[in-house]
Amino acid sequence: MTYLVITDNLIDNLDNLEINELKYEKIKSDEIINSTSVSLFSDDSYKFVTDEFFTYKKLEQINYEFNSKYIFQVKKANLSKFQHIESLQIIHNSKNIIEYFPWDLSNIIFDNRKKIDKNLLSFFTETESNFRMFLNFFSKEIFRLKLLTSADKNDVLEVLSEKDDYKYKKAQTLIKKTGNDKINDSIKYIYKIEKKLVESTYNQENSKRFIIAMKQKLQA
Repeated sequence: MTYLVITDNLIDNLDNLEINELKYEKIKSDEIINSTSVSLFSDDSYKFVTDEFFTYKKLEQINYEFNSKYIFQVKKANLSKFQHIESLQIIHNSKNIIEYFPWDLSNIIFDNRKKIDKNLLSFFTETESNFRMFLNFFSKEIFRLKLLTSADKNDVLEVLSEKDDYKYKKAQTLIKKTGNDKINDSIKYIYKIEKKLVESTYNQENSKRFIIAMKQKLQA
């Protein structure tokens, strides 16, 4: 399990963070070793890198394994790149802050093993701006799936101005699980909710019903 500390400024200790009984030792970035190498530290201690911010790309370049016991410091703007990593714990360098991300809710919608989190549902339907934040992300996922069912991947990458990364690995898996009919139905649902947003005042219950309907339609 890897820990990410989300912070605006580099910190050199974890004393003020709620990380229960986590043993760690401070290191510099040039001391990072591959998880297959012999550890410089005891197995029950994490390695907290104190001198540098990290991005997903930087960790990918050093072939970092996320099941390793490291603690990295990351800026909030770069957090979204880690959304597909499961062996990850996010810690914020501030008290009593809970952040919700649209991809968390989207991932739940596609996964029949998970129930919709009430806090996520509440947050992303509480206001129109919050709902649109989710809807924009979710719509792009659905349209990416639709394009990939009818066009070459390289053409889709060009049209959406995206890189061939984890989003496309995820998309290929979702296409196999959901199928073209469910994707088409989802686009119809998106069109209907967009029309309601434009033609009437915001209604939280409509947004909740949309998310629940998408869950029932797409979970696989």
